[in-house]
Amino acid sequence: MPVTPLVTTPLEPEPEPEALLAEVIGLDLPRLALPRACGGEGADIAALASAVQALARRQPAAALLAWSQCLLAEALARSPNVALREHLLPDLLDGSLAGAVSWSLDFGLVQAPWPVKGRPRDRGWHLSGRLLQVPNLQWAGHVLLCPVWFEPDGPQAARLGWALLRSEEDGLRHALDSSRALTRQAACGTVTLQRVHFREDELLADDAGALALPLRLFDQALRSAWWAGVLQRPTARTHDGSPRP
Repeated sequence: MPVTPLVTTPLEPEPEPEALLAEVIGLDLPRLALPRACGGEGADIAALASAVQALARRQPAAALLAWSQCLLAEALARSPNVALREHLLPDLLDGSLAGAVSWSLDFGLVQAPWPVKGRPRDRGWHLSGRLLQVPNLQWAGHVLLCPVWFEPDGPQAARLGWALLRSEEDGLRHALDSSRALTRQAACGTVTLQRVHFREDELLADDAGALALPLRLFDQALRSAWWAGVLQRPTARTHDGSPRP
């Protein structure tokens, strides 16, 4: 009897995070729900959530990058720091700069202790802390959104504010998680801050609460859309019934 040779089908290579971010930009997702005055299309959050859900059904990692990129664009659009918005938002919208934010972040800002703290120094602050489950840590460059607990500085009381940090800042380090396909494709990992110098005029928002509420609603809409899309995938569950992106 002739022996039939074993034929193996080569596995398709995993998509690179850069290619997936380019797909998100090509779909114009960061612009979709952004106000027209900020270079967006002015659609409502429901339209963006529907687009993210459709993308998650097909490619969960790309949809996770969309969640992160869109959140950064929304934060900048709502920031009272006009100079910072005009400087960074165009790069986020065209994909030349990636937007990174922790998936485990509490946008309601009700859970202390805060993961990042700022200690006053001459002409600014030193930020230290660690952020977990941060997607979109693209090697070509990213900007990180995080709430910071600023310690008292003379007559100024302690307060919570929002900071944006560029990936090339001294003292900012990240370690990518290569344990799963989702985290590899979404360039997801842990960010550690060690005495990162931060200037007061770089604050995204000094009143953390005013920005937290709209960001929380935005996050919840897109996060729910991501999960809905993932759970609609044919291979969305493991043998124990838990979700598997």
